[in-house]
Amino acid sequence: MYSNKILVVDDETSYLELIKGLLEDEGYPQVVTENNPLNVLSLIEKEDIDLILLDIYMPQMNGLNLLEKIYAQHPTIPVIVVTAVNEVQIALKAIKLGAYEFITKPPDTDRLLLTIKRALGTKLLVTERDSLRKALSEEEPERKIFSDIITDSALMFKVFELVEIFAPTNETVLIAGETGTGKDLIAKKIHDISPRRNGPFVVVNLASISSSLFESELFGHKKGTFTGASEDKLGYFEAANGGTIFLDEIGELPLELQGKLLRTIQYNEISRIGDPKPTKLDIRIISATNRNLLEAVNNKEFRADLYYRLNRGYIHLPPLRRRGDDILILADYFLEIGNKTYDRHIIGFSEQVIHDLRTYDFPGNVRELENIILNAVALASNGQYIQSIDIPKISTREEVRAIETGKLTTLDDAIEEHVLYVMNRMGNSIQKSAPVLGVSERTLQRRLKKIRDKHSQK
Repeated sequence: MYSNKILVVDDETSYLELIKGLLEDEGYPQVVTENNPLNVLSLIEKEDIDLILLDIYMPQMNGLNLLEKIYAQHPTIPVIVVTAVNEVQIALKAIKLGAYEFITKPPDTDRLLLTIKRALGTKLLVTERDSLRKALSEEEPERKIFSDIITDSALMFKVFELVEIFAPTNETVLIAGETGTGKDLIAKKIHDISPRRNGPFVVVNLASISSSLFESELFGHKKGTFTGASEDKLGYFEAANGGTIFLDEIGELPLELQGKLLRTIQYNEISRIGDPKPTKLDIRIISATNRNLLEAVNNKEFRADLYYRLNRGYIHLPPLRRRGDDILILADYFLEIGNKTYDRHIIGFSEQVIHDLRTYDFPGNVRELENIILNAVALASNGQYIQSIDIPKISTREEVRAIETGKLTTLDDAIEEHVLYVMNRMGNSIQKSAPVLGVSERTLQRRLKKIRDKHSQK
């Protein structure tokens, strides 16, 4: 049973009764109907409306005119236009005015109900985002930078829909995306709204574990099994019993251990090193990668059977450069954080900085944007706008294209040049350079070794 209040506006009384009955049968008991569009604005003022289904052609007022008036006064209420006229121009105008969706009569029931659920979900996310930003201005500087996800991107709203679908299940989920896109945040969100929310959430960064310690760290060992094993050790999997284990950088798992992980998934049990008796577990596995695992499967670097067992649910996080206005929304968010953290009063960004942020590709994604803005807040003149001089030199897409047209080179040479450039900019720190390049530290180490080997042979 849903608590949302839905307003249906149509001049046909029989249609209003039909839709009201349909929605009530689907668990929406609070359905308000109105056959006179002239009454809608005052009705919205009286009722706490969450969503509107709106007809276009009505004798008292054209639905497009009403749509414009609604969004002028109530911009957060999603409006789904449902009309008998299937005209492309009308649909485009409705969408341009802010309509969430355009559906022709008679509406397909499944599509209508799905659209309503999506629209209500989007409204909830926007409300949560606005509440978060309001709370942010009232809270202490120690507040975590990412207590939730700030976005206006349709691509991210799709990610949220998938989280809601997968969270109630016990299936494995594979989260893919470039470094810095927030795969760990999405994994935690899945856990937090799942039935396992009261159990442990154990994070394991596989790229940071020494290859010689992989098996002991993941599955544990018995006392006396090897030199230095002075006591029983609880592995990450046992620590996650009753909850969720998040295996970040799953592509870094050694091939010889992939079979053991597969067995853990299949039989819900692990075997400690030195313990002949397996231990039964109740865990859910979420994994993440910035690698192309299918390519790794084709190259015999990753087991195909394990890939498909980890990939029962799949979520791809879009890079920041594909999230449109999110770049500036997040820049504003980090500006607020920086002002509170450093007790500054930076008032915004210069036009040039806004242009540079919009046209930069952000290879390090949200994490890189966060670092850029927080550093700029610390450097900028108090009470002024952030200027280009306050942020590190970033190559815009136009500049990258200009460089590319002026020099022809092989892909390997271009990659080498860029890796060495980033390493130089980051003080030759692998830890700082890897997120900017969008790879794990281990992958970057392999790339640098390849570069060194290449030059040592010359």
